[in-house]
Amino acid sequence: MKNSLPLYNTYRQRLSGTDLFQGLPVKLIDDMLAHFRLETWNKGSVHDCRIALKRFYVIVDGRMELLQTHPLTGKQVAILILRPGDVYDVLSLLDSREHKVIPGALDDLQLFSAPIDEVRRWIFDHPEFNRNFMPYLARQIRNREMLATDLALYDTDTRLARLILRYATLDGEPDDSMGNGIEAKLLHGLSNEKLAQMIGSARQVVNRHLQAMKREGVLHSEKHRLIIDDLRKLRERAEALQADFLY
Repeated sequence: MKNSLPLYNTYRQRLSGTDLFQGLPVKLIDDMLAHFRLETWNKGSVHDCRIALKRFYVIVDGRMELLQTHPLTGKQVAILILRPGDVYDVLSLLDSREHKVIPGALDDLQLFSAPIDEVRRWIFDHPEFNRNFMPYLARQIRNREMLATDLALYDTDTRLARLILRYATLDGEPDDSMGNGIEAKLLHGLSNEKLAQMIGSARQVVNRHLQAMKREGVLHSEKHRLIIDDLRKLRERAEALQADFLY
């Protein structure tokens, strides 16, 4: 990316505001940004996982979902939703192996991408980058562990409540006094079918549990937005999930 671009300063600001690049010296950010290019993915598009063997992606705007598909039945599970500032793909970056998850665009996506070998070099050559990378990697590992725990140990109603609470508290744990009008922004506009993919269930089952939560005053939907009306009740359903496990 050339520093003569009209939006270069904006791009630098966006990159330096992400978890992996925050706090890095301006010169180092500029050196890194020189290896990035701006890409766009259309909403609804899905991409071959092998792209992560060559390029490393930083989400600038929009949401990316990571899907895994059963090779025979075609059944899908949505492992994670990534938001601006998140990166794809940490595993291929570390072990140079194909990571068989399908990246898809839930919105029109803007991404920075850099050659994967160059990003690997940053891990070895720049301790300040590594100090950001390790905590981010730990959060991603915790996310996968949480998914496995939910699928193995909890019923569908609890898994759904844990999912909603998780995505409603990404930026910190809200105080109980803020229990009205909290938005699970990363879940906005997602169909019940998509929510079912995220908890290993079926659309009809998810719809039934959401209707029950609405009747009990836990949450409501408004213009495709999922809004929590009673945080305490949602926590009770989720068995007091600790939000600091994530992000």
